[in-house]
Amino acid sequence: MNVRDLEYFYQLSQLHSFTAVAQSFKVSQPSVTYAVKRLEKQFSCDLFIKDPSHRSVILTQQGQILAQHAETILLELSISEKEIKRVSQKKVKVGFPPIIRARILSQMIEQGNDLSFMSSISIFGDGSNDLLQQLLAGDLDFSLIGSLHSLEHPKLVTKELYQRQFYIVVSEKHPFAKRKELSFKDVLQENFILLDEGHIHLDAFNYLNEKYHDEAAILFKLSELSVIGQLVKENLGITFLTDFVLFSDFEGLVKIPLVNEEKLSFHVSYAYPKRAVLSTVIKDLINRLEKLNGENGL
Repeated sequence: MNVRDLEYFYQLSQLHSFTAVAQSFKVSQPSVTYAVKRLEKQFSCDLFIKDPSHRSVILTQQGQILAQHAETILLELSISEKEIKRVSQKKVKVGFPPIIRARILSQMIEQGNDLSFMSSISIFGDGSNDLLQQLLAGDLDFSLIGSLHSLEHPKLVTKELYQRQFYIVVSEKHPFAKRKELSFKDVLQENFILLDEGHIHLDAFNYLNEKYHDEAAILFKLSELSVIGQLVKENLGITFLTDFVLFSDFEGLVKIPLVNEEKLSFHVSYAYPKRAVLSTVIKDLINRLEKLNGENGL
């Protein structure tokens, strides 16, 4: 089977037009037509309804079946190509969200770990939601991922390392700074400065805010933790975060726990594809994470 034939056919199943597929691939329309004919010959069936009265392509039942499998086949081929290319170029791509990276690396340093192994790793520091999608698409070999629940996915091997609570974080100048705990209702009139889309923290905020009909307002959504810390320190708003090492560098910030019925946990796990052939570098990283978690806990 020609992979290009399968690509043309799958795109045809999505666009329902030979002309549109030809334009998409910048080929002639007969090229697409002949590709479909070759597939029909291989499978000994019609893949679309041959009726001139239909203005758009309508797949037969056999065509629908092939389209479903074609999507999986093409995705797996794409992932395989990316993985083989990385191995050939001796590149290891690891997802490491900034908050998680700060905590884990600080623990490694405290325990006297030699971090020279990191020189052979390309680190990608996006939010957990984005990194999960990159991992599933084959763009990463391994990732640390934060989630609101224990991470499970049928295509991934996952292992939870630790959990941390979410806190309301305010300036020491803020009226709430002396509070021992807060309910989300208490902060509905505050301006929130949050991590942006792609981060689990925004999902956690939205989960609580939906209970109050999205009454809480977001002033800024940012990707830079240091900027969020500075803005909150200046009492320009409050934020909603896990406690982590970076904020220990900011004097003038106060973290306040939520009331028991509204407490949320930030679950941190590592993950890699079930079908992955793990490199020595990834195996070493896993061993270090397991040892770090086993000795004193993260």
